Amino acid sequence: MTRSPTAYIVDTRGFIAGVLPRTAHELYVTEGVLAEARRKADTENRVMAYLEAGRVKMIDVPGKDLDVVSDRAQKIGEIGKLSDVDLGVAAAALGLSRAGREVVVLTDDYALQNLLSTLGIEYGRLTQRGIVKQVVYRYRCTACGRLLRRASATCPDCGSRVVRVRLKERKVRPGRNP
Repeated sequence: MTRSPTAYIVDTRGFIAGVLPRTAHELYVTEGVLAEARRKADTENRVMAYLEAGRVKMIDVPGKDLDVVSDRAQKIGEIGKLSDVDLGVAAAALGLSRAGREVVVLTDDYALQNLLSTLGIEYGRLTQRGIVKQVVYRYRCTACGRLLRRASATCPDCGSRVVRVRLKERKVRPGRNP
């Protein structure tokens, strides 16, 4: 049985930086990534060139997988740091992974890398170093010390300011360079 080539899902930074891998057999983007990349004037031509050349293909974001990644992002305290586009990228990767594909998400977004590492999905770095620790965050009241699972500007008990804190962390293997 012939193994499918690795599926690389590219986030917006890949287009902005212009550092998409030349050797990848299959490059995918979500509709959200395309929309974001097209809003940046200097990347619109690059995006169109990749699409017209057939180097990049569109991939759907499965709703059930979007629910799974949103729930996981909430559990690890990253939901406030991830955009809908980021969550869509993670959901598309999860969908391909569940279908038995080898998937690598190309991103420099540390919050997205953290989420992907908890989902067991490999990520590749574009221009940044990448995460070296998987982190779970919570939100702590600066006055009474209450720990909250969800991001909030103020504490529901005392009304004081809430800050994001590291609850636990563990080392991870750095993402691969494409």
